[in-house]
Amino acid sequence: MVSRWLWEERRRNGATPGFFGELARAIAGKGIDLTLLSQAADAGSVPEPRPIDGLNVHVFSREGRNPWLSPFDKIIKPWAGYRKAATDAAIIRRFAQQHGPFDVVAAQCEEPDGLSCALACLAGGFPPLVTQIHGLRTEFRAEGVRFTRKSSLGFVFRKSARVVANSVPTATWLQREYGVPKNKIGQCRIHLTAPFLNLAATPSADPEPVGPRILFLGALNRNKAPDVFLRAAILLAPDLPGWTFALVGPETSEDRAFRATLQELASHPLLARRLEWLGRLEPAAVIDQIRRARVVTCPSWIETFSRTTVEALALGRPVIVTETTGAADWVRSTGSGSVVPPGDPAALARAIHDWTSKEAVPDASAAVTSELTVSRAADDWIREVGMAIRPR
Repeated sequence: MVSRWLWEERRRNGATPGFFGELARAIAGKGIDLTLLSQAADAGSVPEPRPIDGLNVHVFSREGRNPWLSPFDKIIKPWAGYRKAATDAAIIRRFAQQHGPFDVVAAQCEEPDGLSCALACLAGGFPPLVTQIHGLRTEFRAEGVRFTRKSSLGFVFRKSARVVANSVPTATWLQREYGVPKNKIGQCRIHLTAPFLNLAATPSADPEPVGPRILFLGALNRNKAPDVFLRAAILLAPDLPGWTFALVGPETSEDRAFRATLQELASHPLLARRLEWLGRLEPAAVIDQIRRARVVTCPSWIETFSRTTVEALALGRPVIVTETTGAADWVRSTGSGSVVPPGDPAALARAIHDWTSKEAVPDASAAVTSELTVSRAADDWIREVGMAIRPR
């Protein structure tokens, strides 16, 4: 059984992040001796103890005293990145030797934490490495979206005793894109955070919808497909008189042509006075928008999970997602929503129309909130780490 666990995770200040901090505290609460080796801007190159909320946390700065920060390094960023990872690897390996023995070393993200830990494995005698995958890089071409294979990720996966995915599609993509063996891949759920649950438990000031609304939820970039939503809205507008179409999410795309396309679609005559472009909102305001909506859409091209999808389900709203979204399994299993092909405005429009015509909508809130708890996520992680250290 795993008892001592070193987790290397990246952040830019001394405070434990909410999502990961909750998970770490839940793991430690189940009797695991958990040490976080993290980073902060105000620390030196030697890890120093900084207990946070009862966790055993050591921090160091790869920026403050990193020897690879010359102007030339900025010109050759990829090579400089590898050198920085090597510097981190030396710190991680030395820490493990001085404070060990550890049963396992985990990396919260695939890059650059995973690369640093994988490099630390090279000399041998290093505890088994478990890598958590939040996302895989993609790029858009004329024929559509595709994954971008990275040799550094392939190296990390080969050095990992266990690769943890956040959804079934992510596990499938790991096998297909990087050749990770199926028996080496695990899966851990993504939990709903305490701040979200606290806000969700607080009634909105005006919970009643002001007229029927259809909501797009996500950043306004090519992968999240707000253009597909707007094209679907144009198709739907004649059949849904009086309905409002709302977009909630920050503009994160630097693609001028894509942004111009969004503006052109938003100015379509059929959407006049029926489209709300709300931009980035505070979490409480986002929850209020979800509650006001009759249907929520998250039509991403590719997404390893989709936290917005499960949050909308947790608030009792049906969600329409694409079949290339990790959270699509939650939509299918709860029956609260539809799964459509990516990049298909007509299919998205049909699904929205179907849900706007339903009188009774399944409420998935109880199922989602009972399954996506931090305690169950911690159990998943303890199971996966146990499999990584199991004698073979």
